[in-house]
Amino acid sequence: ADHGLSDTTLSTIAKAAGLSQGTLVFYFKSKEALLTEAFRSQMEQYRAFWTAAVSSAGPNPIDRTIALTFAAIDPKVMTPQNLVLWNSLWNKTSSNPGLIELSRQYETGRLGVQLSLLKETLKSASDRSWTPKTAAHTLETMTEGIWVRVHYSPDYITIRDARKALGTVLSLIFPSRAEEIMRRAADCSKR
Repeated sequence: ADHGLSDTTLSTIAKAAGLSQGTLVFYFKSKEALLTEAFRSQMEQYRAFWTAAVSSAGPNPIDRTIALTFAAIDPKVMTPQNLVLWNSLWNKTSSNPGLIELSRQYETGRLGVQLSLLKETLKSASDRSWTPKTAAHTLETMTEGIWVRVHYSPDYITIRDARKALGTVLSLIFPSRAEEIMRRAADCSKR
C-alpha cells in the first residue's frame, strides 16, 4: 500500500516487518511467493467475512443473498488500505498463473454460494426476467465495479452511494423486499 507492487522489494518488506532480509527469504523465496501468500491471506479474510454475514442472516435464502451482496461492499471491508491492496493485487493477478488460479478458486466459491441462493429464491418468482445466473453476474459485476470506482474515483461515488445503488438493483431482483433492502442499504452505509 505504501510503495506499490513494482517498487516493493523483499528488502522493503523485511524492513517494514522488522525482520532481516535473510529471515524473510527463508520463508518466502521470492517476492512472487510472498505476494501469493498475501493474496491468499486477503482472500481468506474476505471469505471469512462474507461467510459470517451469510451465516448470521438466518435460514431465509433472500436474507442470505442480501447479506452476501452487502458484505461485498461493507465499510469494514472497503477500507482505504484494502482498496489499495486489492486493486494492486487484481492488477498483478492477470499476469501470474498462481494468482489466477487462487483467484478462480475463491471467486468460484463465492459465486457458487450466490448462485445457489439465487436459484432457491428465484425459482418461484413470477417475474422471469431475472435468472439466477443473470442476477449473480449483475451483482458481482456491480460490486467489482464499485471497488474499482471507489478506489480510483472516490469523488465520483462514495461507499454510501454505492450501497444505495446496489440496494436498488437488489430491489429490482426482489421487489417484494424493496423497502427493507433500501433501509438496510442506508443502515449499512452508516457503519
